[in-house]
Amino acid sequence: MSILDAIKKSVLEGFSSEITLADIIISLIVAFLSGLFILLIYRLTLRGVSRNRTFEITLLLVTPISAMIVLTITSNLALSLGMVGALSIIRFRTAIKDASDTAFMFWAVAAGITAGAHFYKITIIGCLFIGLAAFAVLKLTSTGSRPYLLVVRANSDKAIDYTARLLNENNIKNRLSSLVDNGDYSEVIYEISLRGNHQKLIGALKNLPDVISVSLVDCRN
Repeated sequence: MSILDAIKKSVLEGFSSEITLADIIISLIVAFLSGLFILLIYRLTLRGVSRNRTFEITLLLVTPISAMIVLTITSNLALSLGMVGALSIIRFRTAIKDASDTAFMFWAVAAGITAGAHFYKITIIGCLFIGLAAFAVLKLTSTGSRPYLLVVRANSDKAIDYTARLLNENNIKNRLSSLVDNGDYSEVIYEISLRGNHQKLIGALKNLPDVISVSLVDCRN
């Protein structure tokens, strides 16, 4: 047997023209259950208060859709070539606001691919491992300091100086982002890293003389 014949045989043996109904049902069920698990982890690790229901539905549907595509590709060589050609012309232009959503999308696609290729052990073990890793990362990041934007508006330059002094005295990491003086009032914006109760900081800043208002904005929003 020549090398060319060996390559042809290995390629053709990689495609199974007979896929039973049981294989299709099991693959789609495993993919759908994996999508439910991914959706559950996404909701539990969501940091914001508002959920994107469209993205959640997409996560749930991506896994069985990916499994269906892989089932089609592995069944026939001609169909696989046509499917690859059809998918190559698709362009997705939907913007993803949070970078972590991209990871969940890749996770859903990977779970669908492995389920469609009948690698159920990889699908189950991979989903459990990634889910535990997501919880571990969430716990580590939630106990640390959080980034905020501190906006202080005052009637005098002394109040602005007191604000910087107060941040340094309390060992709060800060970086001056903006300073505006329009004549009637001065406004300063700091990027700070704060842990724990932020009401104490806001109360201390409000008690400073000539301070008009104090705002604290979560940078994750």
